Amino acid sequence: MTTIIIEDNSLQAKQLLEYIKTLPFATVIEEKEKSFEEAAVECNAISVDEFVDELKGRIKVH
Repeated sequence: MTTIIIEDNSLQAKQLLEYIKTLPFATVIEEKEKSFEEAAVECNAISVDEFVDELKGRIKVH
């Protein structure tokens, strides 16, 4: 399976999406736009401070 992300903010992109929808071997899953916070929560993002602390901890271990 391959994932393709198409920003549908242009006529060409919308036409491409409509074409892909006609293909028997392709499925288009349209998602509502997410806020930054929603996207961050969905992918289990952490703050920069947490990342740096974790990185420093791992560097000290090695």
